[in-house]
Amino acid sequence: MVEADEKTAVSAITGIDLGENLGILYHIRTSNAFITIRAQVPKDNPKIQTITDIIPGATFHEMEVMDLLGVVFEGHPSPGRLVLPENWPEGVYPLRKDFNANELKLEPPKEEAEPSSEKVVKIIIGPQHPALLEPEKFAVTVDGETVTGVQPRLGYVHRGIEKACESRTYLQDVYLCERICGICNSVHACCFVETVEKILKTEVPPRAKFLRVITLELNRLHSHLLTLGHAGLEIGYETLFQYFWRDREPIMDLIELTSGNRVCASLMTVGGVRRDLKDSDIPQIKATLSGLRKKLPFYRQIYEDEPSIKARMRNVGVLKREDALKLCVVGPVARGSGVDIDVRKDEPYEAYGEIPYKEIVYTAGDTWSRMNVRMDEVEESINIIEYAIDHLPTGPFRVKAPRVVPAGEAVNRVEAPRGELFYYIKSNGTAFPDRVKVRTPTFANIPAFLKTAIGESIADVPANFVSLDPCFSCTDR
Repeated sequence: MVEADEKTAVSAITGIDLGENLGILYHIRTSNAFITIRAQVPKDNPKIQTITDIIPGATFHEMEVMDLLGVVFEGHPSPGRLVLPENWPEGVYPLRKDFNANELKLEPPKEEAEPSSEKVVKIIIGPQHPALLEPEKFAVTVDGETVTGVQPRLGYVHRGIEKACESRTYLQDVYLCERICGICNSVHACCFVETVEKILKTEVPPRAKFLRVITLELNRLHSHLLTLGHAGLEIGYETLFQYFWRDREPIMDLIELTSGNRVCASLMTVGGVRRDLKDSDIPQIKATLSGLRKKLPFYRQIYEDEPSIKARMRNVGVLKREDALKLCVVGPVARGSGVDIDVRKDEPYEAYGEIPYKEIVYTAGDTWSRMNVRMDEVEESINIIEYAIDHLPTGPFRVKAPRVVPAGEAVNRVEAPRGELFYYIKSNGTAFPDRVKVRTPTFANIPAFLKTAIGESIADVPANFVSLDPCFSCTDR
């Protein structure tokens, strides 16, 4: 048994229909190990004790398993709906094997309770809101201009991708999982194929590993540039938004150059990549990256000296290191609070163990720190891509993998632009997976906003929220 330490956190909780029983898998990360703890409960009385009193960051994970599989976590602080709508019928659980969508009948919608105090006002952000391109809802209660509480509701664009994976082949699922998120699509595809490769015990060629790294870092570049620009938009600094998105366009061109596609790259496949990198394309890649690198000092100066940035981001949405650890946050949100976690460093995959780069950590824990983590990671991504190109191995870029996957299971983690992305796959000896579980970074990071928004001005909600770089397409799956 691995001893718990200060970095002990829940990566995911996977629920599985095992027939008469329901399986519950707790995927736990610590400073020096990653473990899975298994439990089973009878399907006719699926009760188990909550772990939120030990690890508060497990709250959302348990709520999702409650919604989708019907497991009751006794002692849970918020046993209400999280993913399913309020009018979803009781006793119907979509991830159970006997679920039949054709027999589903929704109940009449329920009205929400208003705040009891006359001084307290509820401000509804979403599900349709100009600042949220994807429909999610946050009910923010304010006393005067001070936020006193935030109630999240997810699931407005839930596509049931985990369930859909069970009726599609592994090859089809690569492209399905890639469409979980349009921004970090290559990361999802990579995490999925790596998990399948673990079950198959397939060794990917060295050249394919480096090509995957190049694709993943291009994904990180365009994602970070998008968020840094969007942060400017949320505080009314539209010029900054236009600058960042202007400089993001050449990166999108490189994604199209290297993969053939501008948005969903569709480059990853089980056993390697679908397309090699041409030597004739390398000069254009290096020139584009060099051009972006020359512009970074200008952006750093803006974040350091611009009064609007400092006034709207410094000391806003402060997440202390101890709270970041308790809430199990990931990625730039964690690293902005002094928590040095990065799957690329902690558990190197693909060619990351062969490529030198610096892990970016800030300690203030505010919105400004989280955005500057991304700013510095832009330069590190440029360094990684340039190193990968200069040290690109020769040889094949793909090996043939069987379509039928033997019975087994595997977990896998990669560092998406927003943080740790988790996949669990259970195979049954056919060409179709028995269970695919996806835990996205935004799902892990939303509890941080629920914590940091309280006690701050309602005017600071947009800047604080955008610093999480939320993606609800990912979260809803």
